Amino acid sequence: MKIACIDLEGVLIPELWPHIAQETGIASLSLTTREFPNYPELMRTRIETLRRNSLTLATLQSITANITPFPDAQEFLHRLQKEYDVSIISDCFHELIGPILNTLGSPKIKCHRFNIDPAGYVDHCVYFNRQGKETHVAQALTEGAKVLAVGDAYNDLNMLRLAHHGFLIRPSNSTRAAAPELPVVNSLSEVFERVAFE
Repeated sequence: MKIACIDLEGVLIPELWPHIAQETGIASLSLTTREFPNYPELMRTRIETLRRNSLTLATLQSITANITPFPDAQEFLHRLQKEYDVSIISDCFHELIGPILNTLGSPKIKCHRFNIDPAGYVDHCVYFNRQGKETHVAQALTEGAKVLAVGDAYNDLNMLRLAHHGFLIRPSNSTRAAAPELPVVNSLSEVFERVAFE
């Protein structure tokens, strides 16, 4: 059995929050886990910023609906699914990525959800029940699976370290420095070049 655990943002699609920051002109929303590893604190800051600037979920959805996957993402998933049971393991939110997932062929995804208040604002996060992304790899390993993982940020590192084949793709300098032992690729096609499919 082969299982692939693939991050979404920065791997298959552009980072959502920098795009939101660009479209709204709110620079502080551009921070991601590449630069800020404490994700719950990062999300609390984002939610406070959204409310302070009167940005509802509907506004966010209208912005993220225009995001398209990286050019090689669809082909990568299609080829990977021939050999692996693929799951997208992401710290993004279902409410922001529906159209994007459809473009990617509606792969399985394990990510978080937003709680929305009556006025349409994001109130708080409902996190997927896991200690970290590595929880999914650990479960697969107990089932005897061979695991491939691809990510790009701090919150992916333990997942990548635990997998049989873990790759950082286009990481920031700070993320690279935090995990010098992990192999780095610059494109999704390089993953296939580095892994011998059985």
